Amino acid sequence: MNRFLTQFLVACLMASTSLIAAAAQQPPGKSSDELVRAALQSLQKADADRLGELWESGSSVLKSRVPKTTFIETTRKARLSMGPVTARDWSSVARLQYRAGNESGFPAGLYANVDLATQLGNGKSASERISFAMENNSWRFTGYVIAPPTPSSATPAAPLAPATSSAPATRTTQPAPSSASDARAPEVEAAVHAWAAAWSARDVGRYLLAYAPEFTPANRQQSRKNWEEERRARIAGKSTISVTVQGLAISIDGQTATARFRQTYRADDLSEVGRKTLEFQRSGTQWLIRKETAGV
Repeated sequence: MNRFLTQFLVACLMASTSLIAAAAQQPPGKSSDELVRAALQSLQKADADRLGELWESGSSVLKSRVPKTTFIETTRKARLSMGPVTARDWSSVARLQYRAGNESGFPAGLYANVDLATQLGNGKSASERISFAMENNSWRFTGYVIAPPTPSSATPAAPLAPATSSAPATRTTQPAPSSASDARAPEVEAAVHAWAAAWSARDVGRYLLAYAPEFTPANRQQSRKNWEEERRARIAGKSTISVTVQGLAISIDGQTATARFRQTYRADDLSEVGRKTLEFQRSGTQWLIRKETAGV
């Protein structure tokens, strides 16, 4: 379904391959945990209406494009529209490298988006995105976007192109492409994002629970036990992991489903982007992975 995003800051960054270097390297010590902490600290200031303080802590990109009074007025209005927040949980962290001369006009450098799934006091949910820019070897607050409350579980908002003025704007974005009109498509989408979140969090137990008992490793000569041991070792051997999903397309046929998407994987100094296909089997109320294929 379409979502109407209230964009009241300039810096929700566009994850476009024409603008972003193919391999955005993670600076030493700048882990996903650090970005998540910084995002939650920024949101605490927004929740407490300490918006002037939040603007003062912001990046030069923010300050050059959004006057302090405009920032305070538009952020307060958008934040109050959400009402009380009861819980937040991060869903993805993405680092974006802008080249010099990019068409957005952003200064060349490293940026990051932290997406959070937010539960509201009225029982509904929303998505929040906090953006940062790397300045003087530190992540500086650059932008904040809210997807308005929905009755169902919220998915991270799709990246938007940066605004060209400081005025608040409302824009419509299209959902991730999907061939599924089946009402169960959101369940499969949630399963994909939960799998990616567990992998990103290096939560091996939760990650392995996403796979069905009949899951067959890509290397058919490898036993399930050996595959699990290998996955445990690889995941535990990384200090940080970030897995993001883009362009998700879902098709459902009875009790099976196929999810195709573009996967960005970053771990320590490694960065990979490629196509991924997950085949799911419905088991009770869950969708579990029975086959995983890279490159298609």
